Amino acid sequence: MNKTCLFLLSALVSHASLAATPTVEEFLADPVAVLDEQGKLEREVALSEVPPNPLPVLQYNEELELVQVELAGKKVWLDTMDLRLNPSKLVKLPCQKMPTSQAQDQQNNSTIGFGAGCSK
Repeated sequence: MNKTCLFLLSALVSHASLAATPTVEEFLADPVAVLDEQGKLEREVALSEVPPNPLPVLQYNEELELVQVELAGKKVWLDTMDLRLNPSKLVKLPCQKMPTSQAQDQQNNSTIGFGAGCSK
């Protein structure tokens, strides 16, 4: 019984630690723009020269929206707009500041929904 519990606990912990490591799941651009730490273009790499996915993310710069990965044995920065990341970035919207449509709105005939994250 104790061995079974320990095995299940270790499997759960190892799975959780793997899930917590962000990875690049897919490259959305061809060629892939390789940037410096300030976000300036250094060079472009053909998609055929990029290692197979998933690729572990070494660092994440939230301010510039860049991720650091290792390509060809060298640490480089990539733009998150050119990548599909796992886990993906979640954008939190301030529900109280989002516009609501009026009952007699004649300029916009669309429906504005707040989504599951808002309790309006």
